[in-house]
Amino acid sequence: MKHLAILFAGTVLASSFYATSPNPYPNEIKSLKFYEQYLAPLAPQKSDTAQVIQVLGSDQGLELKDWRIRALYSCTEDFLTCSHGPRNDLLAAIEVMPRHRVSLRRFKFPTVFSRSFGEVSEINVTCDIYTDEFGLEYWIVSKDFPPHRKGDLLMIQYRPRRTTNQDRVLH
Repeated sequence: MKHLAILFAGTVLASSFYATSPNPYPNEIKSLKFYEQYLAPLAPQKSDTAQVIQVLGSDQGLELKDWRIRALYSCTEDFLTCSHGPRNDLLAAIEVMPRHRVSLRRFKFPTVFSRSFGEVSEINVTCDIYTDEFGLEYWIVSKDFPPHRKGDLLMIQYRPRRTTNQDRVLH
């Protein structure tokens, strides 16, 4: 009975730690906050596949009514091996993609975000990437690429905290 009480106390303590841990992405745009509701306590380069399944219900991500959440993993194998299979790789990043147009054309990013350039080669779209020091990235379509329009949100990426902003190409 004593061991059961200690186990219960440890479980309560661990769950309260997650509940009171600060959001590692404090600069999320007010109308586009996903971390606390859907992603906590996942942490890129710290969480593994087992933790992703525990939080999102699948190693691939989560499908919501208006959003698609996708987990990306770090591994030395090819993309398909990393994304499909009985592995326990580290989480590299989390992508949140809108299922419908979300325009940020008139939104002015705060000065905590730096701006860089990137592209998604599979769909031939170039983006302005707004990144903060905590690893939060907003990929905004830079010019009209049907079906996307300039200023559309292509995706939000939750990455590990970064020290430099580099141009990035997703393959």
